[in-house]
Amino acid sequence: MYQLVIIGASPEGLKTARSCVEQYPSARIALVTHGWEEAFSGDRHNGLAAESFWENLRLLAAQGADVVIEKGIFSQPSSGLVYQTEKRTLLGENYLLTSVKNVLAVPGQIPDNAMPQRWAIVGALPENLVLAQELTKRGHGVTILSRNNHLLPGEDREMTSLLQCYLASLGIAFYCNYSNLVSHHDQCNQTYTLQFNQGNDTPQQCLQQCLEVDNLIHQWRSPECQNLLARLPEFNQALKESSYLSVNHHLQTAQGQIYACGNWLKGYHADAIAYREAQYVVQRVLGKQTNPIDYSQMSFTIDLDPPWCRIGTFANSDSHRQIIRGFEPYTDHCNLRGMYKLVIDRQDRIVSAHWFGQRAREGMTLLQLAIAKGITWTELRSLPPWEDGQVSY
Repeated sequence: MYQLVIIGASPEGLKTARSCVEQYPSARIALVTHGWEEAFSGDRHNGLAAESFWENLRLLAAQGADVVIEKGIFSQPSSGLVYQTEKRTLLGENYLLTSVKNVLAVPGQIPDNAMPQRWAIVGALPENLVLAQELTKRGHGVTILSRNNHLLPGEDREMTSLLQCYLASLGIAFYCNYSNLVSHHDQCNQTYTLQFNQGNDTPQQCLQQCLEVDNLIHQWRSPECQNLLARLPEFNQALKESSYLSVNHHLQTAQGQIYACGNWLKGYHADAIAYREAQYVVQRVLGKQTNPIDYSQMSFTIDLDPPWCRIGTFANSDSHRQIIRGFEPYTDHCNLRGMYKLVIDRQDRIVSAHWFGQRAREGMTLLQLAIAKGITWTELRSLPPWEDGQVSY
């Protein structure tokens, strides 16, 4: 029996397997890969990146990890939870789901002098938002479709609404809560027709929408990932309602032996956070870590203009904590007046923060230091970039 079976050789999967064999050489570890994860290493056409990926797998095998290159699926016979591949049955005490492959249908490079066209982007992932802004700057019309009722599920609703309003002000259209999407490609006219329902209500009450666009960008999970948990009844309803998994403060899913990290949790991938999550699972499973995961020092940035940043998590905010909102001064460089939102505990220390604006990177660097060192908001607010801004409590 394996103490930990890591599903997926994504960047955090490879790093986590390596740290397991180095820190816990006596532990039995398995790493399962389908082989497509080499695309995480860089350009999917880059032979050097692919060679580095396979070299890492060979090194792990030499260090004692059991590397399995086969497709598989979870099942739960009478002997307990197992991961069943085409040729083997892997029995583990614990399993870790690392970031999975998103299948991307996207045209090639977009010439700078391309004629304005109509684009539809299915999926409001961070990278899709960045692409939408870039296309809009070049004069293209962009529509984004999202299965959720607002951008970036799991993030602070107020700050994601601000982000959506700003992108809408640039001319980007949004259709949220879509379902039953059907697309048809007209090869003669080189256009796409999209038909879908919009709304939370019953099918009879949903709005039926129809769009015609010149280009379609669509990201979805590969069929192997969708089928991975299909035989476990604990996940049937959850995967129907959302594209990501719910976990507790120890990153355990509804099936307690299965942990998850990366884009299983919020549907999008951030390398640094995913690796910290995976490392936490290793310490919990092999190092007997008992404390819940601490997101206070984990930052996340969407490289928009201006950037959208977050550090910590608002999930644990309670009525005893104070919410502080502040605004950057007006500038001629951007039609958005930047905003930040802080959560302050009863000792006046910053717990978490969001920032969307021109000063976001500078401000988040200081906030990350303040959180790490326990600097109070009273001590911090007299410093730039807050001193000439507007603060509301």
